[in-house]
Amino acid sequence: MKLRRTVALALSLAAPLAAAAEEAPKRELWAGHQVVVGARDVPVLGDVETRTDSFVLAEVERAADGTLKLVQRACRVAIAPAAGVKVSFLPGAEPKLPPASFALQKKGDRWYADFLSGWKAEDADGDGKPGATMEVDAPLCSGKLFVTSDSRTKLRGREERGGLVGETRAISDQKTLDAEGACLKMMASDTRDAVEGTFAYAPVPEGTTCEALLAGTWPVKAAEPRKRRR
Repeated sequence: MKLRRTVALALSLAAPLAAAAEEAPKRELWAGHQVVVGARDVPVLGDVETRTDSFVLAEVERAADGTLKLVQRACRVAIAPAAGVKVSFLPGAEPKLPPASFALQKKGDRWYADFLSGWKAEDADGDGKPGATMEVDAPLCSGKLFVTSDSRTKLRGREERGGLVGETRAISDQKTLDAEGACLKMMASDTRDAVEGTFAYAPVPEGTTCEALLAGTWPVKAAEPRKRRR
C-alpha cells in the first residue's frame, strides 16, 4: 500500500511537469529578406525612386496562444543609389543596431503585425558618435550623417515552407543630429519616407550567424515588389 501511494504521488507530480513541457514555447531561428521601394523629392530632379534590401536574422518563439514573437537584427542593409547619391551604414554596423521586437497574430490564414522600431540619439552602432552613422557619397556633397530613426511597420503574410512570405508597409522618420563637413551640414534635413514592399522568412539551423549567411548565398529571397503607384 505504501509503495502504491508513493508511485501515485510520483505520477501526480510528474503530470504537471509533462504538461508544462508540452506548453513550452517552441523556438526557431529564421533568416529574412525584405525589399521596400518608395520615392524621395530631390531638388531639380523631382521624385526619385528608392529601394532598400534588408537581410535579417530573427529569433522566433511560437507561443502557446498561437502568437509568433520575433526579435530580429539586421545583418546587412543595402540602399540602392538614387540620383547619383550613395548612402550606406558603416561596414559591419547593421548587427549592432537595436533589434526590432514584434508579435504576429493570426487571423484566418494570414499573419499580421504592427510595430515600432528604430533608435534614438544614443550611439546605436558603436562608433562613438550619436545615433547611427550614414556614409554619403554624392558628386558635390559627401561625408557622414549622424541620424536617429523611428519607423512604424505593418506586415501581412502567409505561411510557406516553415516560414512566412508577404507584404509590408512602413513610415520612417529620420532626424539628423549632426553632419560631417560644411556641405552636408547645410544640405542635410529631417525626412519622412513612406515605403512598401515584400518580405520572406525561412528557417535556418540553430546557431547560424549573420557572418556565415553573408559569406554565402542568402537562403531566402523576397518577391519583387509591385511597381510603385504614382
